Amino acid sequence: MLKVYYLITFLINYLVPLVLKFRLLKKKEDPDRYKEKLGKYIKNTPDDYIWFHASSLGELKSIEKLIKPLMSSFSGNYKALITTSTKSSGDYAKSISNDQIIHQYAPIDTPQIIMRFLNHWKPKVGIFIEAEIWPNLIIECENKNIPLILLNARFSPSSLRKWGLIQNVFVTIMRNFKIITTMSKNIKEKLTLMGLNNAEFIGNLKFYNSANQIESKKNTNSFVGMSIHPGEIKFLISAHQKILQIQKNFTSIIIPRHINKIYKFEQLLTNLNCTYTKYSENIKITSGIILVDKYNIAEKFFNYSNVVFMGGSFIKHGGQNPLEPARKNCKVLHGPSIYNFDEIYEFLKKNNVSSLVKNEDDLAKQIQLNLNNASVKNFNNIIDSYGLEIFNNTLNKVKNFINNEIK
Repeated sequence: MLKVYYLITFLINYLVPLVLKFRLLKKKEDPDRYKEKLGKYIKNTPDDYIWFHASSLGELKSIEKLIKPLMSSFSGNYKALITTSTKSSGDYAKSISNDQIIHQYAPIDTPQIIMRFLNHWKPKVGIFIEAEIWPNLIIECENKNIPLILLNARFSPSSLRKWGLIQNVFVTIMRNFKIITTMSKNIKEKLTLMGLNNAEFIGNLKFYNSANQIESKKNTNSFVGMSIHPGEIKFLISAHQKILQIQKNFTSIIIPRHINKIYKFEQLLTNLNCTYTKYSENIKITSGIILVDKYNIAEKFFNYSNVVFMGGSFIKHGGQNPLEPARKNCKVLHGPSIYNFDEIYEFLKKNNVSSLVKNEDDLAKQIQLNLNNASVKNFNNIIDSYGLEIFNNTLNKVKNFINNEIK
């Protein structure tokens, strides 16, 4: 099976430049840097690199805080090489790049591109995050004796079922990681059952945040729908309309999961005969429906509101990470589909920070119940204490791994 994958990706390699150029037209790639995905680089490589490989912005943020203490703990002239795949993660990486930290877009998983990437950068070790399982990349690292560790491994039930159909292939790939730390106990147990003895559970790195500030002033007449998918918008609008019958000047702030698909939400809101204001057109938040069309400003709204519904949970998506609003002392509501973050939601539920809502009536009821929300006060301190323990354990695990491999 791996030989078939190798052959297919070898042939696909010749189509990749065309695909990237098409994505450029759609503004899904960085026009100045997309060639990095083809294994073509401007930077020279006289240094030794510790390689951190993530996928999107969320994964990059979860590993970002590890990089500085790790790099300062090694003797020698090591630099950090960060690779990510998405444009948003590349834009964010600019803010943390410096003389010691270099960001490049991750190579596409064809044999030719992977070989160019590894021959150019020659990383000493590779630290992968969450679910970055690219067979050519991982196997070629093994061929070149580049030790790998996978941190905060995450697999949805559906992806594990699919891998289970080719379990021998999956195990062959995953055994190339010296160590796998998992996001939850459940994932660790499933990997062990599949035949992997290199998996262990330390805790979810997403619990850690070294710079958490709380604004105490909240608006008790507003609600935030965070990381909302198009299939969920009808639930939020229905809840908004139900609350508006009881509370005048009520505000629903809707933040799409993918801001670049804002046009879909505009179309859906129009079809639902809803009046709304895009945030970019609205200097001051007022009552009604506010559709957020700017990146990286969600924190502002968590500081503004007491109650947040996390999207990806009314549809079979597995939910989105609820820790950011929980750190801002918001009551977190979610639908039934939360398997991507089941361990986190278990922790939040135990501390009375999150609640399940089953439909739009339930959502409207829970929003009203929590608008004045005092039950989550200072919960950020509980998260930070738990997250710091996980962070330190993970940091020590990675330090020991790297020190053993680069002697």
